[in-house]
Formats: sequence, structure tokens, C-alpha cells
Amino acid sequence: VLFFEYPSIRAIAGALTSEHAEAVRKVHATAGTPAAAAPAAAAAVRNEAAPAAMPAFAGKQWQAPSAPAEAAAESAAAPGFAREERFAREPIAIVGLSGRYPQSRDLDAFWRNLRDGRDCIVEGPASRWDWRDYYSQDRSAEGRHYSKWGGFIEGVDEFDPLFFNIPPVDAELIDPQERLFLQHAWMAVEDAGYTRASLQIAPASGQSGQPGQVGVYAGVMYGEYNLSGSLASIANRVSWFLNLHGPSLTLDTMCSSSLTAIHLACQDLRLGRTRAAIAGGVNLSIHPNKYRMLSGGQFLSSDGHCQSFGDGGDGSIQGEGAGGAGRQSLSA
Repeated sequence: VLFFEYPSIRAIAGALTSEHAEAVRKVHATAGTPAAAAPAAAAAVRNEAAPAAMPAFAGKQWQAPSAPAEAAAESAAAPGFAREERFAREPIAIVGLSGRYPQSRDLDAFWRNLRDGRDCIVEGPASRWDWRDYYSQDRSAEGRHYSKWGGFIEGVDEFDPLFFNIPPVDAELIDPQERLFLQHAWMAVEDAGYTRASLQIAPASGQSGQPGQVGVYAGVMYGEYNLSGSLASIANRVSWFLNLHGPSLTLDTMCSSSLTAIHLACQDLRLGRTRAAIAGGVNLSIHPNKYRMLSGGQFLSSDGHCQSFGDGGDGSIQGEGAGGAGRQSLSA
């Protein structure tokens, strides 16, 4: 377990000297090293491994959680307010964004398409499956789908595994949704001006735990790539790569999955469980079974248009997307 929790030799040394100081003293004494040197070595490792300061956002410098004495002073100055209530009064800032949507490889293109009222619905591209092999205008035909339309994003098969320390042979087995969410989580962190080191936020005052108290919340509805896989790894992969130790949740509440992920992220920030969070969602259509299942339930629109609550509307159109936001609880 030690090697999973602490991914570097320096971090393991710091954990051993701080959490198992007596055992370290005995080892040093046996090896002929003065036992009194162990505490000094522990302090040196901790100081050398200390993360860089958090960047400033909106004119404010991130403030480390209060020390126990400072926390007591805060409570005395504001009687009647529990720790959770203090966090609940702090604003939540979105400090980084990243996303990819139909015909929009980045957020600038997405906003331009919104501004221009562009319809990004197209026939299913060959990079997914040949819709002609499964298409039927007969809405009751078994094993077929009667819609050939959707909003599809580009580059779902583009991934640099070595950048994320993943062997290429392993990357082939990872759900494209997981790969895409990892990329955009990283880009949201970059957009916020963070680094992996600066995400090593300490637990809040009065709480135990390791640095890296940043939550990851991913909303996902479909898993079609690996029929025996687990969607939980979509959030867990981000937490592992960034060495984060806050909540790591993949959740499915159907169409509201991304909104629910953002809600839970804000809730944990309000409760003081985390000081920062990465929240968003991902959705891809990569297998005809998805369209066949939705056709069987008569959920899809046959003419390529969504007309919610309008005359002539006979279903919805599937749209792909991936997006994430970095959120931070700021001192008021």
C-alpha cells in the first residue's frame, strides 16, 4: 500500500521518517548512525519535498488551511459557527476550463458555434461505425436503429499515452471516454495555472490525511468500449495521475450526470471536505448497440432534429462531448 500512496522515493522517505520515526531511529542505530540524526533527516526530507506555493487567482493568493491555534482563534471570534458553516460562507470560483464538443475542438470554437447558431448535427461518421449496416426506416425493426444522426466530436482516438505514463499496450484497453476525460482534466488544470506540485493541498485544519486534498467528479452515462470494464476508473485515473487524495467519483444519473458531478463537487467544497475540485463529464457514441438500444425504446429523433415539446418532435439526438472545470474555495 505504501508504494501506491507515495509514488516517489522522496515521498516514501518522508512518510517513513514522519510516521515511523522510532523504527527509523532503530534502523539508523543498528547501522551505526546516531539515532538523534533521524528527526533532522525527517525535517530535511519534508522541507525539500514541500510543494510550490499556490498561484494567485482573481487578485488573491491561495491561503493554506489554518493551524489548530488559528482555527481556535477563528472559532472564538465567530461563536456559533461550525467549521462547515465557515466553508459554506466562502465563494466558489471556477479557475480553469477545458472542453471538446461537436465541431468544436476547444472552447473558443464552441462559443463561436453558439454565437453563430450553427447546427453541428451530422450523419454518423465512418470512424464510429457504418450506420448503413444497421439503419432501417422501420422504427419497429429489431436489431436496427432508425436514426443516423448525431453530434460527434473529432479526435476521440488521439491520445499520447507516454505523456500520462501509460504503456501504449495498456492505453488500447482504456475506454476512449477515460482517455478523453483525462486529457481535458489535465488541460483544465493547466488553464487554471496549477501544476501537479501545487495541487498537493494539505487537509483542512482539524482533518487528517495526506496532501493533495482535491476531489475528482466525473459524470458518465454510457460504457460501450469494454463490456466488462468499470466506469469508476474514469475519475480514478485522474486522481492517480495527479496524485490526488480527495474524493474520486464517477457517477451516472443519466442525462443529469455532469450536473450532478458539479453539484457534488460544490457540496464537498462547501462542507470543507476539499479545497479544490475537478468536475465535469464525458459522453461518446462508439458502438451501434447504443443507437439500437435507444431505437428499441423509441427515444431517438428520426429526422436529425430535436424539437423538445414542439410539434412534430419524435425523439432526441445523441451528442458527444467532454468537459471539465477546476473549482476552488476561496477565502471571502
